[in-house]
Order: sequence, then C-alpha cells, then structure tokens
Amino acid sequence: MTLKAKKSEICHLLDMANVLQDEATKNNIIHVFDDGGYRELLLTKMFGLQKIAGRHGDDGIDIGTGKQYELKTVNLIDTKGKLRHKPGITTCHHVNHEIIKRYRAVSGFLIGIFYINDPARIYEVPPKALEHHFKKWESRLLNEENLKHINNPKIPFLDIINEGILHYQDEMYDVYFEAIQKSERASYVKNEVKKLLDEARRKKIQEAKIDLKI
Repeated sequence: MTLKAKKSEICHLLDMANVLQDEATKNNIIHVFDDGGYRELLLTKMFGLQKIAGRHGDDGIDIGTGKQYELKTVNLIDTKGKLRHKPGITTCHHVNHEIIKRYRAVSGFLIGIFYINDPARIYEVPPKALEHHFKKWESRLLNEENLKHINNPKIPFLDIINEGILHYQDEMYDVYFEAIQKSERASYVKNEVKKLLDEARRKKIQEAKIDLKI
C-alpha cells in the first residue's frame, strides 16, 4: 500500500487556520502555530499516520502496514515575515550514530513544505536518496575529535525537490518552486514572488471568511 494524500481530510482545518492567521497577523504574530504541531497534525491526518507516543523524534506510523516515517516540516516564511530562499530541512539537534541508524530504517521522510499555515508541497523522500548525507555525517562523527553528535545538520532544499516523490501540491505556490528550479535570483524570489503569493492568499482568506460567515 502506497501513501495517498487526502486533502478532504484537512480542508476544514485549513480554512480555520487561515482565518486565525489573518487575525494573528493584525497583531504582528507571524506564525500562529508553533512549534510545528499544527503542521504535523496536517501531515498525519492527510496520510492516515499516527504519531508514536513516547518516541524521540517526529516518527509517524501507518497502523495498517506498520511502516514508519520521519516527519519533517519547513516554513517558507521566516519569523520576520520574509520569504525564504531554498531553506534547508532541519534534522535533529544531536544527530549521532543511533539517529542515523533510525533514519536509515524508516520507510521514508515525509516532508511538508509550508507557506505559513498552507501546505504548499509534500514530498516523500526514500532514505536511500539521503544516504550520501548519512555517510557524510558518519564520517564527521568518526573523524572529528571529541565530536559526539552533530547539531542539526540540514538537508538541502533542492535535494527534497529533486529526489522526493511529490504526493501533494497546492498550485497556488507553484510560482515559488518554478522560480527556485529556474535558479532565479534570491532577491526576485523574496520580493516579486512573495508579492504574487501574498495577493493570492488574501483572496483565499477572504473567500474562507465568507464561507465560514466570519
């Protein structure tokens, strides 16, 4: 059984989240939900996964198959409200041999790329596609003196796009990914692309308010 995104499971959550964020923005609150709980909720519900209670890390499990996934999210908007250019995917603040072994054992990394509260794209990346990163981290742990763990090594943004299986995309945000893949200047992405996305989001939020009678 392969993963299949079901947006119908989260439509009502997306509408409520966008309205909440609109109110938060009026009070200079950039991200109404932190640290990642809302985003992980969307990932688990969309793909029918269950968070593993008591486990270290962001593991999700498919109860039907027993397959485990490493859940990661990244926000394209930083805490100052600026659009980020190819942000790296964070891993763990103490990556060691045990963590690397766990990464190799999961069925995949399920990575949600968000624009504030909206999932823009969701990729599944097989561990074998990240093996060169695992080997690099292992080499550092083995060869650098007194290095017991690595503090949050990042997976490059383009590795996710190029190596991952695209399970979900919101076409509204395609302009960002197209600009990134065309190697557009960072200044163009951060300014011109952000203007386009912000206008599209304003329309979307207004429609949600009408639907929710707010």
